[in-house]
Amino acid sequence: MKPIELLLERYWIVKEQDEDTYNKIKTELEDNTQSFIKEKLGYKIIANPYLIKLEKIPGIPQSFMGIQEFTSKLEYLFLCMILIYLESKSRKDQFILSQLIDYIQNLQTEIDLKDVTIDFNLYSHRKAMVKVLKYIQELGFIKRYDGDENRFADSIENDVLYEITGISKYFVRNFTSNITDCNLYSDIYEKEQLGLEQDKGIERRQRVYRRLFTENVVYPESKEDLDYLYIKNYKNIIEQDVDKILDASLEVHKDGSYILLLDNQNFRNTFPNNKAISDVVLLVNTTIICKMQEKTEEIFLSELEFTKLIEETKDSYQNGFSKEFREKDIQELQQEVIKFMQEFDMIRYHEEKRQYQIMPVVFKIKGKYPEEFEKKGEEDAGK
Repeated sequence: MKPIELLLERYWIVKEQDEDTYNKIKTELEDNTQSFIKEKLGYKIIANPYLIKLEKIPGIPQSFMGIQEFTSKLEYLFLCMILIYLESKSRKDQFILSQLIDYIQNLQTEIDLKDVTIDFNLYSHRKAMVKVLKYIQELGFIKRYDGDENRFADSIENDVLYEITGISKYFVRNFTSNITDCNLYSDIYEKEQLGLEQDKGIERRQRVYRRLFTENVVYPESKEDLDYLYIKNYKNIIEQDVDKILDASLEVHKDGSYILLLDNQNFRNTFPNNKAISDVVLLVNTTIICKMQEKTEEIFLSELEFTKLIEETKDSYQNGFSKEFREKDIQELQQEVIKFMQEFDMIRYHEEKRQYQIMPVVFKIKGKYPEEFEKKGEEDAGK
């Protein structure tokens, strides 16, 4: 992969964890690529003896941009409290888990956690803490020297010894304004927008490029959507940049734009990918296309209609599903499909109407089994 691809795909590259990739980026990152990063994306590259990081800022914040490993607010809360704890420590300092637990319990008495009460006597709270500890180890914040945090989930009495690497100080990016009075992510976003170049042309260019490079698909939110008009008006220039930077192509349609990767490119979090759920969703898309060939501008399905659509897909194609997905009941399968499709902005749920909106990109990507496989399935069904 190109250095720019590695920087876009990963949160950061830690030298101690992957020295070859660290050195590759330092030596191979071209000047024209760095110019693109600065001028078109408005991003900064942090490079020091410990890591290289591309500070990726979304054009517009999206729900899928959270930490995929986390499933609760409590896990995010633990992460923030651990960051505060590590901030006062130095590289190579060691600590035991019980010290961190005591710190968190004391900290919650000093700050207003609103409706959250941390209680490590609860298994669910210890389990959430273990998930966060594993996440920050994977990122390289800390290294485990002795013990096993999995045993902490079983009992609060089990301790673990860690060493601090010092790189947690680079996890949170530097903001252009004071965010201590912000209550919502949208407050931070609005402040950061004000921190962009005052020239509205540069501001829009950077936002559009950020959206194309960080979102799965960019939709026009109205006929007068200025961001989308920018994509259409500067399509040729953007297309040249995408081709030069990623060896990929830009697809621009009246109802959506996205970057299309080559067959041999293997990024994380792309669609389709190697996950079994990705194959299932390709077939769900096929079912949708078959049922709605003459689609209108907007397609909405009730919760019941969407459930029936998943059932129909399973009935038609489950012979090719992985064992895991063949054995899931329809409710479990539907939950997996909905989560995946929402992450890739293929569907949007409208709570007030209790309906799923089928987004245009669904009609661009579908899947099917090879004819030989389908024939075999029909023969097996006839036996």
